[in-house]
Amino acid sequence: MQGRILAVDPGGRRVGLALSDPMRIIASPFKTLLIKNNADAIEQIRSVIDEQEVTELVVGLPLRPGAKKSEQAQRVETFIAELKASVEQPVHTIDESYSSVEAEESLHQMGKKVGQDKGAVDRIAAAIILKQYLTESQGY
Repeated sequence: MQGRILAVDPGGRRVGLALSDPMRIIASPFKTLLIKNNADAIEQIRSVIDEQEVTELVVGLPLRPGAKKSEQAQRVETFIAELKASVEQPVHTIDESYSSVEAEESLHQMGKKVGQDKGAVDRIAAAIILKQYLTESQGY
């Protein structure tokens, strides 16, 4: 299958987005949405889907090994259910437990402070989620 994949890193106030290229080789940070609630996030995501001709979505789900689901994981599962009901494209999930930590480390390595652009962490975390999904779905 070809076409852009949109990765979503959902949060309470911000949602990080990343996009693949149409050939599904490169994962690039795209934008950070400022949201009021799930409905607002989904409306903005639907606009991105239309503008960028997205054919699939992947949403990061924070899972903790061997532990009970966190409140954040439960909120994300609710968001995913609402998203699936609102879009025609397939919606996949992937464990993103450490994507924000990796994103912060990447920013530090670039010499940037996280406090300067909190949305950057969300965008980069979404790109990490997308890269992981692309790698796993292509069998690497």
